[in-house]
Amino acid sequence: MDGISIVIISRGREQLLEELLLSVQKAQEQADVPTEIVLVDSSLENDKETVRLISEKYHAKYFYKDVSVSAKRNYGAKLCQYEVVLFLDSDCLATPGLLKYYAEVYREHPDAGGAAGPLEFVGEDTWFWKVVEKTPYTIFFSTAKWGKTLTWAPTANFSVKKDAFLSIGGFDENFPKNPGGEDVDMGLRLSKGGYTLYSVPEALVYHSKSTWSPVKAMFRRVFHYGAGDMYLIERYPQMGCSCMPRRFLMILCGIGLYLALGYMVNPWFFWGIAAIPLWEMGMTSFCVNYFMKYKGTTFGKQFVVQALLLWNEAGYLWECVRKKKLCNIGKQMIYFKPQMDGVCYQNVVTAVIYSLFLLITYILIMLGA
Repeated sequence: MDGISIVIISRGREQLLEELLLSVQKAQEQADVPTEIVLVDSSLENDKETVRLISEKYHAKYFYKDVSVSAKRNYGAKLCQYEVVLFLDSDCLATPGLLKYYAEVYREHPDAGGAAGPLEFVGEDTWFWKVVEKTPYTIFFSTAKWGKTLTWAPTANFSVKKDAFLSIGGFDENFPKNPGGEDVDMGLRLSKGGYTLYSVPEALVYHSKSTWSPVKAMFRRVFHYGAGDMYLIERYPQMGCSCMPRRFLMILCGIGLYLALGYMVNPWFFWGIAAIPLWEMGMTSFCVNYFMKYKGTTFGKQFVVQALLLWNEAGYLWECVRKKKLCNIGKQMIYFKPQMDGVCYQNVVTAVIYSLFLLITYILIMLGA
């Protein structure tokens, strides 16, 4: 291999970006191949000059392109001069041996189309972060530790041969503008195209907890992840499995039932509209904590975990409706086999919860009569 080009996309986050560039500079000092940094920025006017000056300080090639995340990465990859392109996110930190380990895997495996390393979250352990780390969304950052080869990996620490990347058309810019599965799609297309993706467990990157700790931003993130799953199931139907009864749909049905009962039986049933989601999340949290004996969490934290999972499902269902893909409403994207056990368990829990809900509703109707 002739060298490694590091592509970083940015939008604001000046302090985190500078910390990343400093860490990459230290990794460059240990690399035994030529390297370069290509920074594609879309910061607002007030931040653009600051980001440009930071890039100059660390000898990064600065380019401005106010387009989607996928389009920025594609643009950066085309500007790279070396054979291997390494994508890093602006809220990450490179470890000193990162580039050295990537260079080693490509020398050891000339057939490699790409390679990925793991990510570990670092930073302040806020109450909400302790909720986030109990969700499934952080698991995927450890995919590079699961086996020798991969079918996809998060782009926050993902390298690929430029020729292979361009041959499949790079990231699909038709995905939603906000992140939501475009890295999964790109990895799966590489694998489908016959390219081998290798794991590099030593090529570690640290991911800041600070960008995953704001409550509003995290709920927005999981909503977009749900929307992205709809596109992935459309393209890879073999990775979708039936997950009925869907929790969010059951909540909507329950709300509809209590609206009808409020009009037809007793206005007190209108209170059920607010009670139904609380009942669903509360009972699911109880089942997870009590029956699965989930360690390191409390009922309150698990309750917020369930709220995030439901909001992710809402993103998926909304995208199905918006794109008129109602046939996909009952499906869920399965990324790895053990996930199936969780889906099956959740289906049983949901069925039990709503059987109890219907029983309680029947009793209330009888009492009202």
